[in-house]
Amino acid sequence: MAEQTGLVIRKMETADVPAVYDIEQKAFPSGSWTLDAFYHELEKNEFAHYFVLVLDGVVIGYLGMWIVVDQAQITTVAVNEQFRGFGYGKLLLEYVINYARITCEMMSLEVRVENNAARGLYESLGFTYGGIRRDYYGAGEDAKVMWVKLR
Repeated sequence: MAEQTGLVIRKMETADVPAVYDIEQKAFPSGSWTLDAFYHELEKNEFAHYFVLVLDGVVIGYLGMWIVVDQAQITTVAVNEQFRGFGYGKLLLEYVINYARITCEMMSLEVRVENNAARGLYESLGFTYGGIRRDYYGAGEDAKVMWVKLR
């Protein structure tokens, strides 16, 4: 668990799902995950590792990833809009990179091609371009695949 004054990163619990879902819907209005998807990840996906960023008792961000053998794949990540730009996303990503580094060689993610802020954050953490997934988000929205070597 990472902790600062009033700030905690911990494993997501089912009680966190409504707050996470609210952030998800606002962050990705054109294609958010469903409530059932989050519950499924927590309760039934043996490869899933989900974390929440909690500030003064309130969930303000989350990150999900799958770990399969020695590969980590970030599946979803978002910070509540009012808390963006303060380094919380970077803190959450650094935490899960260190978490995955224990057993994983590589970590990957997909990011919307036009999401310059997110791509810049990922690049600052060592992620590099690995290709394009055409129409990944639907409606013609492509994703850049990004990778970082963990060890």
